[in-house]
Amino acid sequence: MISEVLYESPNHKFVYIGKDPERPDYIIDTNQYLLIHDKIATIMDPGGIEMFSSVSSAFAGEVRMSDVKFIFSSHQDPDVISSLALWLSITDSKIIIDRIWSTFISHYGARPDNMIMVEDAGMKLNMTKDYAFDIIPAHYLHSPGHLNLYDPISKILFTGDIGAALVPREEFKGKRKPNVFVQDFDSHIKYMEYFHKRWMPSNEPKKIWIDRVSKLDIEILAPQHGLIFKGKEMVDKFLNWFDGLNVGLYSK
Repeated sequence: MISEVLYESPNHKFVYIGKDPERPDYIIDTNQYLLIHDKIATIMDPGGIEMFSSVSSAFAGEVRMSDVKFIFSSHQDPDVISSLALWLSITDSKIIIDRIWSTFISHYGARPDNMIMVEDAGMKLNMTKDYAFDIIPAHYLHSPGHLNLYDPISKILFTGDIGAALVPREEFKGKRKPNVFVQDFDSHIKYMEYFHKRWMPSNEPKKIWIDRVSKLDIEILAPQHGLIFKGKEMVDKFLNWFDGLNVGLYSK
């Protein structure tokens, strides 16, 4: 797995893990993220069951599994959270999930006593006594119970499937360490466009989300698939492009 530190200070760290060279071609490429504050950790979208071994090994190089106290699930899809039962076998974590998916992820090993069920309006969650991150609603993009996570220290917004791109594996072959950031936005559009048109159901929730996150101070927009948007200029390019894109029922 490729590891990239997106932000680091003496007591705070935000790490990307992805681009597994051993991943079979028939499995979609996913991005996993780790947020650490004062040695307490939250994993964001830990991935599918088939990726557990490589993802857990990569994260073990960053934090002790006993210090992983939260698993944030942006939504219910198997590529996001089907590894949950295995993570629960090696950590003592609470699972953060939109309330409408609480009974669904029980099929992945979650129980009511180890879930934090987020209401539609989102919430702040205290990861430690002196630090909280924001859980931002992103409903219907594409899941009806889709959540984002905003870290106010690093100013990173984890967006789940928003900003996702289906980058061909050929783009990374032969590279010792493939780039994880978008370099040329216009060239990257072709990897995002179909996904957003097909999977986002309508323009209304898109507009609501853009209005909501435009009020945040974002340095990095980090999706669950594809490349990361780094820097305010690149983040603004994505938001402007997404704002002008007709999606779902209106994309015909």
